[in-house]
Amino acid sequence: MDRPLVSIIIPTFNRAHLIGETLDSIIAQNYPHWECIIVDDGSTDGTNQLLATYCKQDSRIQYHHRPKDRPKGGNTCRNYGFELSKGEYVNWFDSDDLYLPDAINTISSAFETGIDVVISPMARFDGETKQYLGINTIEKELLIPAYLVGDVAFYTDGPTWKRSFLEQQELLFDEALPIIQDWDFNLRMLYQNPNLVFLKEAQIQYRVHHQSLQKELAKLNLNMIASDFRTRYKHLELLANYYPGGVPVLKQFILERRKHFVKLAFSRNDVSKMSLVKDLMRTQKENQDYKGVIKTYLGLWSYRWFGKGYWFFR
Repeated sequence: MDRPLVSIIIPTFNRAHLIGETLDSIIAQNYPHWECIIVDDGSTDGTNQLLATYCKQDSRIQYHHRPKDRPKGGNTCRNYGFELSKGEYVNWFDSDDLYLPDAINTISSAFETGIDVVISPMARFDGETKQYLGINTIEKELLIPAYLVGDVAFYTDGPTWKRSFLEQQELLFDEALPIIQDWDFNLRMLYQNPNLVFLKEAQIQYRVHHQSLQKELAKLNLNMIASDFRTRYKHLELLANYYPGGVPVLKQFILERRKHFVKLAFSRNDVSKMSLVKDLMRTQKENQDYKGVIKTYLGLWSYRWFGKGYWFFR
Protein backbone atom coordinates (compact mmCIF):
# COMPACT_ATOMS: atom_id res chain seq x y z
CA MET A 1 0.00 0.00 0.00
CA ASP A 2 1.30 3.45 -0.94
CA ARG A 3 2.23 5.68 1.96
CA PRO A 4 0.92 9.29 2.01
CA LEU A 5 2.79 12.02 0.16
CA VAL A 6 4.66 14.43 2.45
CA SER A 7 5.22 17.99 1.20
CA ILE A 8 8.39 19.67 2.44
CA ILE A 9 8.19 23.42 1.79
CA ILE A 10 11.39 25.46 2.01
CA PRO A 11 11.69 29.23 1.58
CA THR A 12 15.21 30.36 0.78
CA PHE A 13 17.20 33.53 0.30
CA ASN A 14 20.94 33.54 -0.38
CA ARG A 15 21.57 30.18 1.28
CA ALA A 16 23.53 28.52 -1.52
CA HIS A 17 26.27 27.72 1.00
CA LEU A 18 23.84 25.79 3.24
CA ILE A 19 20.78 24.56 1.36
CA GLY A 20 22.70 21.76 -0.39
CA GLU A 21 23.30 20.05 2.94
CA THR A 22 19.60 20.41 3.75
CA LEU A 23 18.57 18.86 0.43
CA ASP A 24 21.07 16.03 0.87
CA SER A 25 19.37 15.17 4.18
CA ILE A 26 16.00 15.04 2.38
CA ILE A 27 17.26 12.89 -0.50
CA ALA A 28 18.76 10.50 2.07
CA GLN A 29 15.35 9.78 3.66
CA ASN A 30 14.35 6.12 3.80
CA TYR A 31 10.75 7.23 3.18
CA PRO A 32 10.43 7.81 -0.58
CA HIS A 33 7.01 9.48 -0.87
CA TRP A 34 7.88 13.15 -0.54
CA GLU A 35 7.99 16.27 -2.62
CA CYS A 36 10.30 19.17 -1.78
CA ILE A 37 9.07 22.59 -2.90
CA ILE A 38 11.68 25.35 -2.67
CA VAL A 39 10.52 28.94 -3.09
CA ASP A 40 13.27 31.49 -3.68
CA ASP A 41 12.73 34.99 -2.26
CA GLY A 42 15.13 36.64 -4.73
CA SER A 43 18.55 35.07 -4.15
CA THR A 44 21.60 36.57 -5.85
CA ASP A 45 24.26 34.13 -4.65
CA GLY A 46 24.17 31.26 -7.11
CA THR A 47 21.15 29.48 -5.64
CA ASN A 48 19.65 29.23 -9.15
CA GLN A 49 22.55 27.18 -10.50
CA LEU A 50 22.76 24.97 -7.42
CA LEU A 51 19.04 24.18 -7.42
CA ALA A 52 19.06 23.42 -11.14
CA THR A 53 21.56 20.66 -10.37
CA TYR A 54 19.44 19.23 -7.56
CA CYS A 55 16.26 19.30 -9.67
CA LYS A 56 18.04 17.27 -12.36
CA GLN A 57 19.34 14.87 -9.72
CA ASP A 58 15.91 14.19 -8.16
CA SER A 59 12.56 14.92 -9.81
CA ARG A 60 10.88 15.15 -6.40
CA ILE A 61 12.63 18.50 -5.88
CA GLN A 62 10.86 21.55 -7.33
CA TYR A 63 12.37 25.04 -7.57
CA HIS A 64 10.11 28.09 -7.79
CA HIS A 65 10.47 31.84 -7.39
CA ARG A 66 8.19 34.03 -5.31
CA PRO A 67 5.76 35.76 -7.69
CA LYS A 68 6.86 39.37 -8.20
CA ASP A 69 3.39 40.69 -7.41
CA ARG A 70 3.47 39.22 -3.90
CA PRO A 71 5.26 40.71 -0.85
CA LYS A 72 8.87 39.81 -0.28
CA GLY A 73 9.55 37.58 2.71
CA GLY A 74 9.77 34.03 3.97
CA ASN A 75 6.11 33.94 4.96
CA THR A 76 4.98 34.70 1.42
CA CYS A 77 7.24 31.92 0.17
CA ARG A 78 5.78 29.50 2.74
CA ASN A 79 2.22 30.32 1.74
CA TYR A 80 3.02 30.13 -1.97
CA GLY A 81 4.75 26.80 -1.47
CA PHE A 82 1.65 25.45 0.25
CA GLU A 83 -0.48 26.52 -2.73
CA LEU A 84 1.81 24.51 -5.01
CA SER A 85 2.00 21.46 -2.77
CA LYS A 86 -0.03 18.25 -3.05
CA GLY A 87 0.95 16.26 0.02
CA GLU A 88 -1.45 14.87 2.60
CA TYR A 89 1.07 16.00 5.25
CA VAL A 90 2.92 19.31 5.16
CA ASN A 91 6.18 20.26 6.84
CA TRP A 92 7.53 23.79 6.46
CA PHE A 93 11.29 23.49 6.71
CA ASP A 94 14.18 25.96 6.88
CA SER A 95 16.90 26.04 4.25
CA ASP A 96 19.71 25.43 6.74
CA ASP A 97 18.29 22.67 8.95
CA LEU A 98 18.65 18.90 8.53
CA TYR A 99 16.47 15.81 8.72
CA LEU A 100 17.75 12.68 10.38
CA PRO A 101 17.56 9.69 7.97
CA ASP A 102 14.36 8.15 9.40
CA ALA A 103 12.62 11.47 10.13
CA ILE A 104 9.85 11.47 7.53
CA ASN A 105 9.08 7.79 8.08
CA THR A 106 8.85 8.30 11.86
CA ILE A 107 6.71 11.42 11.56
CA SER A 108 4.30 10.06 8.95
CA SER A 109 3.89 6.82 10.91
CA ALA A 110 2.74 8.81 13.95
CA PHE A 111 -0.34 10.10 12.13
CA GLU A 112 -3.35 8.11 13.23
CA THR A 113 -7.03 8.71 12.58
CA GLY A 114 -8.03 12.18 13.75
CA ILE A 115 -4.48 13.49 14.29
CA ASP A 116 -3.92 17.01 12.93
CA VAL A 117 -0.24 17.54 13.66
CA VAL A 118 2.82 15.55 14.69
CA ILE A 119 5.46 17.60 16.50
CA SER A 120 9.09 16.59 16.70
CA PRO A 121 11.67 18.03 19.07
CA MET A 122 14.75 19.43 17.37
CA ALA A 123 18.38 18.76 18.19
CA ARG A 124 19.96 22.21 18.25
CA PHE A 125 23.57 22.62 17.10
CA ASP A 126 25.97 25.53 16.72
CA GLY A 127 26.14 26.51 13.06
CA GLU A 128 29.88 27.22 13.22
CA THR A 129 31.33 24.68 15.65
CA LYS A 130 28.67 21.94 15.07
CA GLN A 131 28.52 21.54 18.85
CA TYR A 132 25.34 19.93 20.18
CA LEU A 133 23.30 22.47 22.17
CA GLY A 134 20.38 20.40 23.47
CA ILE A 135 16.77 19.70 22.50
CA ASN A 136 13.90 22.17 22.60
CA THR A 137 10.94 21.51 24.92
CA ILE A 138 7.75 20.88 22.94
CA GLU A 139 5.28 19.57 25.50
CA LYS A 140 3.78 20.84 28.75
CA GLU A 141 0.45 20.26 30.45
CA LEU A 142 -0.76 23.83 29.89
CA LEU A 143 0.56 24.14 26.36
CA ILE A 144 -0.67 27.56 25.22
CA PRO A 145 0.48 29.48 28.33
CA ALA A 146 3.86 27.73 28.06
CA TYR A 147 4.16 28.64 24.37
CA LEU A 148 3.21 32.25 25.04
CA VAL A 149 6.21 32.79 27.32
CA GLY A 150 8.73 30.60 25.49
CA ASP A 151 8.80 27.67 27.89
CA VAL A 152 7.75 25.58 24.88
CA ALA A 153 8.83 26.20 21.28
CA PHE A 154 8.16 24.21 18.12
CA TYR A 155 10.02 26.58 15.74
CA THR A 156 8.92 26.33 12.09
CA ASP A 157 10.30 22.89 11.31
CA GLY A 158 9.02 20.91 14.31
CA PRO A 159 5.34 20.41 13.38
CA THR A 160 4.17 18.38 10.40
CA TRP A 161 0.56 19.25 9.68
CA LYS A 162 -2.30 17.36 8.13
CA ARG A 163 -3.31 19.20 4.99
CA SER A 164 -7.04 18.98 5.71
CA PHE A 165 -6.51 20.87 8.99
CA LEU A 166 -4.50 23.63 7.31
CA GLU A 167 -7.11 24.05 4.58
CA GLN A 168 -9.69 24.93 7.23
CA GLN A 169 -7.68 27.95 8.46
CA GLU A 170 -8.42 31.49 7.31
CA LEU A 171 -4.75 32.50 7.47
CA LEU A 172 -1.57 30.46 7.42
CA PHE A 173 1.65 32.50 7.72
CA ASP A 174 1.10 36.23 8.25
CA GLU A 175 2.95 37.91 5.39
CA ALA A 176 3.01 41.26 7.24
CA LEU A 177 5.26 39.98 10.04
CA PRO A 178 9.03 40.51 9.73
CA ILE A 179 9.98 38.48 12.85
CA ILE A 180 8.68 35.77 15.26
CA GLN A 181 6.54 34.36 12.47
CA ASP A 182 6.72 30.83 13.84
CA TRP A 183 5.57 31.99 17.32
CA ASP A 184 2.59 33.70 15.71
CA PHE A 185 1.71 30.87 13.33
CA ASN A 186 2.00 28.01 15.81
CA LEU A 187 -0.07 29.84 18.44
CA ARG A 188 -2.84 30.64 15.96
CA MET A 189 -2.96 26.97 14.99
CA LEU A 190 -3.05 25.93 18.68
CA TYR A 191 -6.03 28.24 19.26
CA GLN A 192 -7.97 25.97 16.86
CA ASN A 193 -7.55 22.97 19.21
CA PRO A 194 -5.77 20.55 16.86
CA ASN A 195 -5.27 16.94 17.89
CA LEU A 196 -1.54 16.69 18.57
CA VAL A 197 1.07 13.94 18.81
CA PHE A 198 4.42 14.73 20.45
CA LEU A 199 7.42 12.64 19.46
CA LYS A 200 9.94 11.86 22.17
CA GLU A 201 13.10 11.80 20.07
CA ALA A 202 14.39 14.58 17.81
CA GLN A 203 14.02 13.91 14.10
CA ILE A 204 15.43 17.25 12.96
CA GLN A 205 18.71 19.07 13.51
CA TYR A 206 18.23 22.82 14.03
CA ARG A 207 21.12 25.12 13.14
CA VAL A 208 21.66 27.96 15.62
CA HIS A 209 23.26 31.02 14.04
CA HIS A 210 25.45 33.57 15.78
CA GLN A 211 23.24 36.28 14.26
CA SER A 212 20.03 34.90 15.74
CA LEU A 213 16.92 37.00 16.36
CA GLN A 214 17.55 37.15 20.10
CA LYS A 215 21.05 38.43 19.52
CA GLU A 216 19.74 41.05 17.11
CA LEU A 217 17.15 42.15 19.68
CA ALA A 218 19.92 42.36 22.25
CA LYS A 219 21.53 45.03 20.06
CA LEU A 220 18.47 47.17 20.97
CA ASN A 221 17.26 47.73 17.43
CA LEU A 222 14.13 49.76 18.17
CA ASN A 223 12.38 48.84 14.91
CA MET A 224 12.88 45.15 15.57
CA ILE A 225 11.80 45.47 19.20
CA ALA A 226 8.67 47.34 18.11
CA SER A 227 7.84 44.57 15.61
CA ASP A 228 8.29 41.98 18.34
CA PHE A 229 5.81 43.74 20.63
CA ARG A 230 3.29 44.45 17.86
CA THR A 231 2.96 40.71 17.27
CA ARG A 232 2.58 39.98 20.97
CA TYR A 233 -0.10 42.65 21.40
CA LYS A 234 -1.93 41.16 18.43
CA HIS A 235 -2.14 37.91 20.39
CA LEU A 236 -3.65 39.65 23.40
CA GLU A 237 -6.67 40.32 21.17
CA LEU A 238 -6.70 36.77 19.78
CA LEU A 239 -6.46 35.26 23.26
CA ALA A 240 -9.49 37.22 24.41
CA ASN A 241 -11.51 35.26 21.83
CA TYR A 242 -9.85 31.85 21.85
CA TYR A 243 -8.13 31.36 25.21
CA PRO A 244 -9.01 34.08 27.77
CA GLY A 245 -6.91 32.39 30.45
CA GLY A 246 -3.81 33.27 28.46
CA VAL A 247 -4.40 37.04 28.55
CA PRO A 248 -2.87 37.70 32.02
CA VAL A 249 0.00 35.33 31.20
CA LEU A 250 0.93 37.24 28.05
CA LYS A 251 0.37 40.65 29.69
CA GLN A 252 2.86 39.77 32.41
CA PHE A 253 5.31 38.39 29.86
CA ILE A 254 5.12 41.61 27.84
CA LEU A 255 5.71 43.66 30.98
CA GLU A 256 8.76 41.60 31.98
CA ARG A 257 10.07 41.79 28.42
CA ARG A 258 9.74 45.59 28.52
CA LYS A 259 11.75 45.64 31.76
CA HIS A 260 14.41 43.41 30.23
CA PHE A 261 15.06 45.81 27.35
CA VAL A 262 15.05 48.84 29.66
CA LYS A 263 17.59 47.29 32.03
CA LEU A 264 19.76 46.31 29.08
CA ALA A 265 19.63 49.83 27.62
CA PHE A 266 20.43 51.58 30.92
CA SER A 267 23.23 49.18 31.80
CA ARG A 268 24.87 50.08 28.47
CA ASN A 269 23.83 53.75 28.54
CA ASP A 270 22.35 53.08 25.11
CA VAL A 271 20.66 55.91 23.18
CA SER A 272 17.45 53.85 23.10
CA LYS A 273 17.01 53.95 26.89
CA MET A 274 14.52 56.83 27.15
CA SER A 275 12.35 55.52 24.33
CA LEU A 276 12.27 52.07 25.92
CA VAL A 277 11.49 53.39 29.41
CA LYS A 278 8.53 55.35 28.01
CA ASP A 279 7.21 52.12 26.50
CA LEU A 280 7.68 50.38 29.85
CA MET A 281 5.76 53.05 31.76
CA ARG A 282 2.93 52.97 29.23
CA THR A 283 2.69 49.20 29.63
CA GLN A 284 2.76 49.49 33.42
CA LYS A 285 -0.12 51.97 33.32
CA GLU A 286 -2.08 49.73 30.93
CA ASN A 287 -1.62 46.88 33.43
CA GLN A 288 -2.53 49.17 36.34
CA ASP A 289 0.88 48.38 37.79
CA TYR A 290 1.16 51.67 39.68
CA LYS A 291 3.82 50.30 42.03
CA GLY A 292 5.87 49.55 38.95
CA VAL A 293 5.36 53.09 37.64
CA ILE A 294 6.71 54.50 40.90
CA LYS A 295 9.73 52.19 40.77
CA THR A 296 10.41 53.27 37.21
CA TYR A 297 10.27 56.96 38.20
CA LEU A 298 12.68 56.23 41.06
CA GLY A 299 15.01 54.43 38.68
CA LEU A 300 15.00 57.39 36.29
CA TRP A 301 15.61 59.84 39.12
CA SER A 302 18.48 57.76 40.51
CA TYR A 303 20.04 57.36 37.08
CA ARG A 304 19.89 61.08 36.31
CA TRP A 305 21.47 62.07 39.64
CA PHE A 306 23.88 59.24 40.30
CA GLY A 307 24.36 57.54 36.93
CA LYS A 308 22.92 54.26 38.20
CA GLY A 309 19.71 52.85 39.57
CA TYR A 310 18.39 50.67 36.76
CA TRP A 311 17.88 47.90 39.36
CA PHE A 312 14.59 49.73 40.14
CA PHE A 313 13.28 48.32 36.84
CA ARG A 314 13.24 44.77 38.22
